[in-house]
Amino acid sequence: MNMQTLALAFLAATAIGGVAWVFLYPLLSGQRKAENRRASVASPEPVTRNVVDKNQRSRREQVEGSLKELDARRQKEKRVSLSVRLTQAGLDWTPKKFITISAILGLVTFAAVMLPSLKPGNSSGTAPVLVDPASTTSSVDLGLGKALVIDLRRNLTSVRTSDPTVANATVRSAQQIFVTAATEGRTTIVVSDATGKPVATYEVFVSAEGGLRGLLGALGLAFAAGFGLPRWTLGYLKTRREKAFLKALPDAVDVIVRGIKAGLPLFESIKVVAADAPEPLRGEFLSIIETQAIGMPLGDACVRLYERMPVPEANFFGIVIAIQQKSGGNLSEALGNLSKVLRDRKRMAEKIQAMSMEAKASAGIIGSLPPIVMLLVYLSTPEYISLLWTHPTGQLMLVGCVIWMGMGIFVMKRMINFDF
Repeated sequence: MNMQTLALAFLAATAIGGVAWVFLYPLLSGQRKAENRRASVASPEPVTRNVVDKNQRSRREQVEGSLKELDARRQKEKRVSLSVRLTQAGLDWTPKKFITISAILGLVTFAAVMLPSLKPGNSSGTAPVLVDPASTTSSVDLGLGKALVIDLRRNLTSVRTSDPTVANATVRSAQQIFVTAATEGRTTIVVSDATGKPVATYEVFVSAEGGLRGLLGALGLAFAAGFGLPRWTLGYLKTRREKAFLKALPDAVDVIVRGIKAGLPLFESIKVVAADAPEPLRGEFLSIIETQAIGMPLGDACVRLYERMPVPEANFFGIVIAIQQKSGGNLSEALGNLSKVLRDRKRMAEKIQAMSMEAKASAGIIGSLPPIVMLLVYLSTPEYISLLWTHPTGQLMLVGCVIWMGMGIFVMKRMINFDF
């Protein structure tokens, strides 16, 4: 038996012995039972205290479970009507007016994108001009039936076309050539000077898909302007209104608590808040007063606050008032505890905002770098970067970059948005 086999056997026996010592020795020697017995004897708290704490934890867990179930039920009802969303955003518009404005935005955007492409381009007077003094442009895309003027800013004598049936090129002036697209295909145009030396060469791509791409692009922009932009604006207004409501709610609850301690009824305390509170809190409490005035119980009117202001804090306020109206109790103490909870949640939100600001700044910088660099390159060398939106391959690359950047920004936003 060689030394290597003996060493392997020794290491295996040592490993097995170590595992047995760790897991089997405490069980066989009774060491674990002794430790458990010493821990039970040396318990610092009496059994009755443990029972009381356990009951308190049980009640707290039941309340938390009830709130979570209520919040989950509310989350399932996220699909609300357009009229409710307009109310949550603080707008007094009707759904018909909102849809009409959205449709007008979409139509105006579609017309603004499509009108330049509908201008005639088959005559030399209305054809776009491509200025290429350094002959850096190598490919040109033309729609079927379109025309283009290429200005080389230097004298030229002749121009040759490899396939005149695809695109025809003629000398327009001493420094310009006029190119017209006839049929779909590809051709090469060579521009020469007086000595016959080529000064510029262009690969011309003629395609009938230019109008289709323009139509699809116009439809996409019209959809974004008529459907996406109004709903994004609606969500922004809703979020801004909720933030203003949450900012003023703790002070309003404190006013109600002081009014109840001074002997005022709950309804009169709510009237005081509705008279002096800023918007949108004033409007929401006025809605509670109006709803109660037409016969609805005050507790139910406060519960309906969550429908107009879908934030957990409004839900907490409605639940506290509804429970007190049904079962009684010390309302001032309950609302005082609610005020403390609201301020703690506000403090936690501000802390989360401060801790996540670095990540948000990084996401903003990363997301803004590509368009800023593209703008700077366009300002310095426009003919270099213009291939991204003039050439079909560049357009495909640009769309892919926008999609990937959007996915990255969405992932970073989901990572830095915390729910509590």
